[in-house]
Amino acid sequence: MQKELKGVAWALGIWGALSVIFGGIILSWPGMTLLAFLIVLGLYLVISGLVMIVGSLIDHRGKWIAGVLVGGISAVAGLYVLANPQISGLVALYVIALWAISAGLLQIVAGAEGKNNWWLIVSGVIYALFGFYIFVNPSKGAVALIWFIGLSVIIGGITLIITAFEVNNANKGLTAKKA
Repeated sequence: MQKELKGVAWALGIWGALSVIFGGIILSWPGMTLLAFLIVLGLYLVISGLVMIVGSLIDHRGKWIAGVLVGGISAVAGLYVLANPQISGLVALYVIALWAISAGLLQIVAGAEGKNNWWLIVSGVIYALFGFYIFVNPSKGAVALIWFIGLSVIIGGITLIITAFEVNNANKGLTAKKA
């Protein structure tokens, strides 16, 4: 068990360090991050669409025509994203904005229904305001979104590193008790 805990501590520490580095890269190049995301999204849609088409054509059982159609739509959407990253980025931002506003309003309603749910109301207000901010100013909203992602990855990485140290300390405590 001690060997496993040591391995877990190392894995968490490495994951945390990589997260901090990745978050730093995101914050260093926010414009490049958005473009890279759109390229990866476009490639994913094209490749997964083609795989779905081929898989559906090879296996004619079930609803293979639907598989071919969904695959085709995915591939075309991917090609569109790759050919028009600026428009695709704007559409993605508006989808995120709609999600943030909807999630925020639902959190506000859920928070108002219970007692001591002020934190849920505050969270909902933050989400809704962020969504409205993206709608009003999409270019700054995109940068804010990238910063939000970068900072959350860094904070998550720091948390993983701290957890790695705690697991390692717990493992040392178990070793000391056995001795």
